[in-house]
Amino acid sequence: MGTTIARIYDIVTQKKGYEGRVKFAQKTGVSKNKALKIKDSEDNIRKFKIAAEEFIGENIDRLL
Repeated sequence: MGTTIARIYDIVTQKKGYEGRVKFAQKTGVSKNKALKIKDSEDNIRKFKIAAEEFIGENIDRLL
């Protein structure tokens, strides 16, 4: 299950609020509910991490 990707969603929500989470879902094309169901592969984690860092404007490594 996508626990790391869901954690990335939690970080986006903490930094940008619920509205930010919705915009992030639009940007990635994956809702948080779908994120819980996709595989936490290296490739998926990298894509979501890059998208989140671009979206919130900071590195999230220390928050993961």
